[in-house]
Amino acid sequence: MAAHQQEMSEKKRKRHEERPEGPPSKKSAKESPSQNIKVSVIEDGDDWLPVLASTPGLNIPSTLSMKPYMKSRPDASRSSLAIPELLLHSSAHLKLDFTAREESSNGSESHLKHYIGVYDPETGQLQLVQARKLVIRSTLRSSDHDEKGNDSEKDVPNNLSARSNLGLAFGTKKSQKAIRAVTANAIKASPTKTKSQTPGTGRALDPVASAVVSSMAQFTSSMPTREQLQADIDENKPVPKPNLAAETPKDVYPVEQLVGGTNVLRNMNVRELMDQVKAGKDVKTKSLFVSSRLKGVVLSDDVKRVRTLRYLLLLLEWYKGLKVGSKGAKKVPKDEEIGSLIEQYGSDVVRGVGRRFAVWGELNKWHLDNLITHICALALTLDNFATDTHDIREDLKLDVKNVQNYFRELGCAVAPPTEIERGKLKMTKAEGAGHRIAKLRLPLEFPKMRRPMAGKKKK
Repeated sequence: MAAHQQEMSEKKRKRHEERPEGPPSKKSAKESPSQNIKVSVIEDGDDWLPVLASTPGLNIPSTLSMKPYMKSRPDASRSSLAIPELLLHSSAHLKLDFTAREESSNGSESHLKHYIGVYDPETGQLQLVQARKLVIRSTLRSSDHDEKGNDSEKDVPNNLSARSNLGLAFGTKKSQKAIRAVTANAIKASPTKTKSQTPGTGRALDPVASAVVSSMAQFTSSMPTREQLQADIDENKPVPKPNLAAETPKDVYPVEQLVGGTNVLRNMNVRELMDQVKAGKDVKTKSLFVSSRLKGVVLSDDVKRVRTLRYLLLLLEWYKGLKVGSKGAKKVPKDEEIGSLIEQYGSDVVRGVGRRFAVWGELNKWHLDNLITHICALALTLDNFATDTHDIREDLKLDVKNVQNYFRELGCAVAPPTEIERGKLKMTKAEGAGHRIAKLRLPLEFPKMRRPMAGKKKK
């Protein structure tokens, strides 16, 4: 038994000896020093106490030297120091002024004292002396004199930034308010000309103005030009895409593009309609534009043109059947609500219109404009690219100005009918006052982005 205990003690002793080297344990860290430390406070009343300076957000050069300025405290009871207030200032930097000053704090920290201690390990004495707590901040120099980087005594009175900092720190409330009012948003030109400056080139910019101008150049360099803005606007307009390389008006907006493809025209059944018109029957439609042109188009024996006219009639009837949606939008009615259209044109054709011009069964302002401009483009095609806007305006229930804008967005020139045109339309001059002729001619004339008008000066 004794031998077993002896063996266990040897193992414990060996394990303790083999413990790897590392930081001392908490118990050893709490051991008392070898000698007592004697603490003494130096209080000789000297104004030149050591300084503890913090530099929030700054990287101060190690070679920076600062000049001291002192003044009596206006209210010594609020400070932990009864000696005069200290301010340090330097203009040695090329463009920056550094200022260190005491910053007042509220609450319990207003009487907080700071000390610096020097410990002598041989004698075991620790001497403490009260220190000033300053905060160093920098400001961008706004005067030509600051650019010299001279920190001599003779340059301090001529240094606008230095005077401003001293005035803000040690001046009266009235002078501090005046300094803030002058320097709040001041970006002024240098009063002296540089060597490279020639007459008529203006004055050199100070560092503040240079910084603002350089930042403006950085951000404006990536701004789009007026031509690029115009191209973006044209690209996103709710109009059919024009063929700008077209050599004739009919190639600007091809019919197949306006109706959504050749198969759509093929699915337009016009045989019965053509037979009725040729038989002399009075065919009624819900469109003033289509009714006034139906006979002439059918008798031309151009089947593609008749199918185009019938597709235009479908768009007009579909437009008139839209329901009121949310936030000013329009809503596509359900199939049972437009059963007559589906019966006349077929479900595939009618639903194809909804897929082309609506999103999730609704049409906002952009989608409605896109639908109307397609209708206007089809009207131009059917009237040989010179159409009286009156009939389409009546079908769409638009005013004169709006319908003119839609045709202008297509590249048309819109003007009142001439005397010759009134003769062809068989209308008097008074009747022609409410009509406008939209003509699609090359080169196309699209509305341009308006330039902002200069404001008039008030007298």
